Amino acid sequence: MLNTIFSNTETFFFVFVRVLAILSAIPFLGGRSVPMPLKMGVTIMLAILIVPTITTPVPIPETLPGIVFSVFREILIGLTLGLAARMVIAGFELAGQLGGIQMGFAMANVVDPHTSGQLSVVAQVYNMVGIFIFFALNVHLIFIGAIKECFLVVPPFGFSLNETLYSGILQMGFDIFKIALKLAAPISISILLANLAMGILARTVPQLNIFVVGFPVTITLGLVMLFFAMPYVVSTITSSYGGMSNDIFDLLRTGAH
Repeated sequence: MLNTIFSNTETFFFVFVRVLAILSAIPFLGGRSVPMPLKMGVTIMLAILIVPTITTPVPIPETLPGIVFSVFREILIGLTLGLAARMVIAGFELAGQLGGIQMGFAMANVVDPHTSGQLSVVAQVYNMVGIFIFFALNVHLIFIGAIKECFLVVPPFGFSLNETLYSGILQMGFDIFKIALKLAAPISISILLANLAMGILARTVPQLNIFVVGFPVTITLGLVMLFFAMPYVVSTITSSYGGMSNDIFDLLRTGAH
């Protein structure tokens, strides 16, 4: 196996670049909390296993701009695959942000260790549930399968941007809001009805300080609805991951020549 790699150094280099780009773009596994030596070790191991399966010699460009452009195209594959998954995760986080704002947690943010960004408390709950389901459903193995599939469907230097690929990415952008609205619906609808009820109560009993009563009611109601809606949340996240796996392989086929 090592003799095959040494005799196909150029092939190993471009396989290494593509695998590293894919692993770096995978949600959770490609986060900042995962040590870079671990990513490099897994990348080298996968590249060593993949190189012997590539029977067609990789034509290396003769000029430096050609090599840079070819490397960029390999990186583009990883970024495209990661984008399909990160859009799904963005839907989870957007749902949590919507629910958290309506519950009154707009200023209660926590640091996400994967992105070093700030999320609301409810968004972090959705994010953690998404992580558990991600590994429980072996979604990370789908990405490993996508790495193997991408070399069968898209040979080195064989990925390109086209109108169909743009349309697929745009459709995934629309799916972010669909997922967010589905996940945020239980909290949003219940708090909307509670606000309507408190508005009527404030008009009926003017002596009642609705601002003092409103905050505990919306927070308590939001937490209760989050608890009882958790089976629905898990089901929605599971179906979102199922759609994501189909989108990944569709993008691969779309980007191939």
